[in-house]
Amino acid sequence: MKKRIIPIVFSAMLALSAIACDSKTPNGGNDNPTATDIEYEMFDMSTVAFQDNHDNDLAKYNSNMYYLNEWKLGFQAPGVKGDFFPDMGDPTIVYDNGYYYAFGTRGATSFHCFRTKDFKEWERLADAFVPGGASWGKTNMWAPDIQKIGDKWYLYYTAGMIYSDGAEHCQIGVAIADNVYGPYVQFTGKNADGEEISLAQTPFTGLDRHTILDQTVFTDDDGQMYMYFSYDTKTGSDEHRELSKTQIVAEIWGVKMKDPVTWDLSTLTPLISPGYKKYSDDVRTIEWETWSPSFRGGMQCCEGPYMIKQNGKYYLTYCANSFVDAEYAVGYAVADDPLGKGESGDYVKPNDTYLQNMILGVPGAPGTYISNHYKGFTRGTGHAAIFKTGAGDDYMFAYHAHFNREKWDDSKPPDNYRALAVDYLYFDDNGAPYANGPTYSLQRTPSDISGYTNLAGKAKFRIEGEHAEYLNDNYTNRAVNTAEVIKEATFKAGTRSIEITFDEPVTVAAINVYNSCDYETMIDAITQIDFGEGRGLVNALFNRRYVKDEFVFPHSAFNIELGKPLVTNRIVITITSGSDFALGEIEVMGKVNSAA
Repeated sequence: MKKRIIPIVFSAMLALSAIACDSKTPNGGNDNPTATDIEYEMFDMSTVAFQDNHDNDLAKYNSNMYYLNEWKLGFQAPGVKGDFFPDMGDPTIVYDNGYYYAFGTRGATSFHCFRTKDFKEWERLADAFVPGGASWGKTNMWAPDIQKIGDKWYLYYTAGMIYSDGAEHCQIGVAIADNVYGPYVQFTGKNADGEEISLAQTPFTGLDRHTILDQTVFTDDDGQMYMYFSYDTKTGSDEHRELSKTQIVAEIWGVKMKDPVTWDLSTLTPLISPGYKKYSDDVRTIEWETWSPSFRGGMQCCEGPYMIKQNGKYYLTYCANSFVDAEYAVGYAVADDPLGKGESGDYVKPNDTYLQNMILGVPGAPGTYISNHYKGFTRGTGHAAIFKTGAGDDYMFAYHAHFNREKWDDSKPPDNYRALAVDYLYFDDNGAPYANGPTYSLQRTPSDISGYTNLAGKAKFRIEGEHAEYLNDNYTNRAVNTAEVIKEATFKAGTRSIEITFDEPVTVAAINVYNSCDYETMIDAITQIDFGEGRGLVNALFNRRYVKDEFVFPHSAFNIELGKPLVTNRIVITITSGSDFALGEIEVMGKVNSAA
């Protein structure tokens, strides 16, 4: 058992020690000030009011500054508001005119729309789409995808098509509205091929009696549109099925679009198959995509695709395994052409390191240490849709997770419910996506909500320790014992300092210090934070809600919100610990060159 010293509230704050000789600059070089290079203040007491959100139930947090992926039942009726994330599967979120609008799989006969301004209080609006009596698809309505094309909003969806012999197969439909929240009206009229489409017919024909679902539409820079969807290769019997890899899996396929309601089936291309690094491979090498034992009697599955383009590359995200299992997770593959037909060929799933292409999920197979310790956390994460925040300065994932964090029970509501969650999505220097989730801890709200952005990327970090560069790289590890390279700043036992400096004064409203992912190197308290000019605080505490059975919830932080924003160009954080410790990330929430 680890022994940890929890710092007490000091009657007199410690004078901050000078940066030690082994300090590292963010680029890894030595740049160590002497004791006379930095003037430190000494305080008799905290002179800055703050809230550290260490209260276990998190009942008092500022929803303008933070959000929490918390789920409860309620507010089912239109017009009713609730202060929690709605229960839904297969979610998508779009921002429009001051609101974030969420759609997902809830009832099987219509699509509901929820909206929020702060990711805490959600309001259910009138039903966004209810198909008419003559519609081809009125049941098993799943996976809405909302796209604004021109001056219209398009809702692409999955629904059950019942054929003359009584057989039902998932097909893809589309409805159109003038507003993001609807009401949406099922498309009728002529498509790009001159065919007259009625309510009794989907415009996306040619894969009749096949099972196709989880569609999403992507528009490239040149205006060319594509549709991606999950295709159950066991269904159907024509030449399209013969394109499939094994005919016993659900795969991700893509097709060009002639216009928003017409696809070009001659371009139909299989792109991703579960477990295979490339579609053309003969052997499965992506182990995590086949962890699930529960999908349709052992059938392997990829579904829930979403496309984003970065640095000229096409990143196709998807989820693998069964949605009823904890190991349902989001991965990605990359190509230099939307349908994998460029010079580099097939979509490729990066696999140079363990779980490299898993963006979001439980990073451990069933029965492992990691899988067992994710109980009570956030599990069954999948069907992620990417959206931009209101200010356009960040990307986020909307995804669903199991409503019951301990177990899934198909026969017992709400233990078979899924709930909406959101987390930030980042891209490395090469454009590859990654996330610091799933989370079950307070996270910063987008800047259009709080009015503040993370300024850490504009700062210089000097530490009494190693690897200062890991404190502002927008990355934290998912957990220990995953074989991932741990990217945390490390410190020896004792009293250690972190200096954060800006070239110009900034306004600071909050500081989020992300703890180590390892119980053995986490800390319980921050001894003091010095903002200069006689301003400081002492003894910020970590919320023990984020620790369970010696397991630290991933991406959990000291959320230190100041009572009033202050202006400074230097922040010094001091931590006293009886054992070696580590930190994953530091966010400084504020504004550049703005008075408080």
